Amino acid sequence: MRRYSYGKPIAWGPLVLIAALITAVVGIDCAMKPYVSSIVSYEAKNFAVATVDTAVQDELKTKNIDYNDFVTVSRDADGKVQSISSNVEKQNTLQVELTQAVQNVVQKKMCASVGIPMGTLSGSPILHGRGPCVPLKVTFSGSVQAKLQSFFDSAGINQTRHRLILHVTVGLYTYLIGKDANQQITVDVPVAETVIVGPVPSVALQQAVKAG
Repeated sequence: MRRYSYGKPIAWGPLVLIAALITAVVGIDCAMKPYVSSIVSYEAKNFAVATVDTAVQDELKTKNIDYNDFVTVSRDADGKVQSISSNVEKQNTLQVELTQAVQNVVQKKMCASVGIPMGTLSGSPILHGRGPCVPLKVTFSGSVQAKLQSFFDSAGINQTRHRLILHVTVGLYTYLIGKDANQQITVDVPVAETVIVGPVPSVALQQAVKAG
């Protein structure tokens, strides 16, 4: 039995098809949303890491960085490590210069576009990296925060590696096909390192970390 509106039959077939398509699109969007969000976050982080790392490395190339200018390892007459002391003034100066270098690059690249292939957004391993790219808008927001820090780890028997690393935090705003988000990205960029041969007293390590 057909129903009539103003004397004309209602075409239910196209309406049902449209409703089904809308339901399918909404369902796919809901299913892909968490995955798309993680992809956006990942690509934005890659962009931020590459930008910050390049800025720091380019600045370091203009300087004659020597680990011994920033850290002094004192030994006794037998060559045993007694203390590890930091040149706080030089480290602070380097920290300021590197932070300013990152800030300058961030200001130049305040807004950028990163392409994400449709295949990657689909979540399919087979289609990953394939298809036309969807532009991801990435905008640096806020000021750059950076701190030079000391890290020690084992480099072998009776060997300790000491690294000076610039810990950088930047804010990002991302936008992709109607989805936007704010996030903070942290980037650790190696600045200088050395391998200390011989046992290092735990007291010396603790003092060096506090000084850094």
